Amino acid sequence: MELFTEDRKRYVDVGGSWILHSVYSTAQVRLGGMKRKIPLAMDFLQTGKCEPNNAIETARQINLLRDEFSKIKPEKAVYDCDNPKVKAPWDGNLSYVTTSCANLYTTADGKDLLFELVSILTYADIMKKAVDMSE
Repeated sequence: MELFTEDRKRYVDVGGSWILHSVYSTAQVRLGGMKRKIPLAMDFLQTGKCEPNNAIETARQINLLRDEFSKIKPEKAVYDCDNPKVKAPWDGNLSYVTTSCANLYTTADGKDLLFELVSILTYADIMKKAVDMSE
């Protein structure tokens, strides 16, 4: 799955759609009332879409999510909030450099996913372009 700007000049190869769903699921289950402070980020994680007029605020909210995720051990990540009994593919196989949910998620090519989301959203704001996803 890829996230891309409508001008196709920036994209993030997320890998499987389950990755964004896991980020969303972890936020949904672990962040409690904090979710009210990041509604645009939650919507973006769920839909993979962001309009240009919301891009910079969504980027800011992804940074807030990252701050909260840095307080959550990677073992506490939620793979699927709709089916909590499903085991994550990384279950029992975490890298020793993964210290929290903030650095658990990576793109298909190994980059920090949350950083890449902020980057594409910032570009979308500057260029006034929407962000969308493709499978």
